[in-house]
Amino acid sequence: MSVGNFKMQKRTGMLSLLSWLILTGCGSSPVFQAALQPAPATRQALQTNTSAAAPLTRASAPVTVNSKPPVSTARAPRASSVQATAGKATTASVQATQTPAVHIAKNYNTQTLLVGLHKDADLPQAKALAAQLNLQVERYIKGIHALVLKTSGQEVKGLVKQLSQHSLFAFVETDHISTQKPEAEKEVNDSFKLFSADLVNDKYFKDQYGLTALQVPEAWSYSKGAGVTIAVIDTGVALSHADLKGRVIPGYDALSLHEGGESGDVSSLNYLFSSYKHGSHVAGIIAAETNNGHGIAGVAPEAKIMPIKIYPDVPDIISSILAPDPDSNQTMISVIADGIVWAADHGANVINLSLAVTEYSATLERAVKYALDKNVSVVVAAGNERQSTNARNYLAAIEGVIGVGATDINNNITIFSNSGDYVSVAAPGNNIISSVPSFLRMRPYVEMSGTSMAAPHVAGVAALLRSKYGASATPAWIKQRLEATATDRGAAGRDDLFGHGLVNALKALTDPV
Repeated sequence: MSVGNFKMQKRTGMLSLLSWLILTGCGSSPVFQAALQPAPATRQALQTNTSAAAPLTRASAPVTVNSKPPVSTARAPRASSVQATAGKATTASVQATQTPAVHIAKNYNTQTLLVGLHKDADLPQAKALAAQLNLQVERYIKGIHALVLKTSGQEVKGLVKQLSQHSLFAFVETDHISTQKPEAEKEVNDSFKLFSADLVNDKYFKDQYGLTALQVPEAWSYSKGAGVTIAVIDTGVALSHADLKGRVIPGYDALSLHEGGESGDVSSLNYLFSSYKHGSHVAGIIAAETNNGHGIAGVAPEAKIMPIKIYPDVPDIISSILAPDPDSNQTMISVIADGIVWAADHGANVINLSLAVTEYSATLERAVKYALDKNVSVVVAAGNERQSTNARNYLAAIEGVIGVGATDINNNITIFSNSGDYVSVAAPGNNIISSVPSFLRMRPYVEMSGTSMAAPHVAGVAALLRSKYGASATPAWIKQRLEATATDRGAAGRDDLFGHGLVNALKALTDPV
């Protein structure tokens, strides 16, 4: 399924469909349900293939923090940083390059593929080569010098093989499919909720055990995240929610195909009538308006949220009635990478990725390294499959990323939280109350469980650190600081469940540096 198809799905007939459903009450009819099922061609496009993904290695040396953050306000680019370069590459430089690395995923889009150019490779030459193979350039991700190429019905594996013969490219890979499975959730029952008046007046503040576990209220005496922008790369955000409307700045629709994309404007009907449950819940954990008499308090209540949309629209009223296939919300690696690069280029200081990618992608690795090299911290959920496959989240395993496991109200690791050498720290992720869209809901708050809820707690604490120490608090320093000040849980020392332990916001902000 192409990104264009995603876009078409979210726009076509949304208003008429919702109006008919509301007025007639026929949303549960078999005819209506059948009309909303994906076309056979769409299901066929998502069939899996069997080639193995390439492994990813990661440094595992222990890290300690015993010095102040660097005083410089800019980081020198890493040797591995990939920047777009104007002008033709010399013949010698192109010939000296190695054969491109090839990555074919088990689950990939049959209509697009990805190529990463060497930093000195000539873009027009690469586009001309694509045209010779009857491939259309769907988008160019400038920051990482990568092309998303659209096929014309050709077999993808054969195209990958042909492109891998050319020294212009550092890698050639399939455009992997990333599936967002719904987190476990339950409605908030007001009869069991207490109003709090001792610290803040948010209705459900006393039920936010995650803030207490991380000593966030105590940390607010030292930082509340002012001046920091956190990009939430997810489903989008309910911009008119009472706890979010004062915290959200214009964002980006990475599903758009034209260069520059679309801003997350509050006037857009797509934002009003669509289900942004997951992204809105994540955004509320990070930076919900605090002490405003409404539902919850955010970890970094003075920070701003930049919504980056990478998943297509699923109208909330339809999803609640028809209970669609939990695998229905899917996106592509190319879209995620574009969202990361856009966030890094447009002022984000922290990126939250509450999603999992279970196959290696060189494109995604380039995008993450690009963000890190631009002084942007990247926080990623570890994944929720420990009871089944415990599949490695390659996104969380990229070097420099903060991979986050989930704990419960007793500060124990949850049964679903993935384990692995990529888990950096842990944070609350079980029965977390936060904001969701209010359209046709009795209460615009629900409890959700998953590492998707743990990651934004850590992204919020990262924002507190960035706000206090400024640009000299690099992604590497913030990661080291969170690990060094975490409360050790589980096996002594670092382990694959908790990582370095449960994050402690107060210690991170106050321990000697």
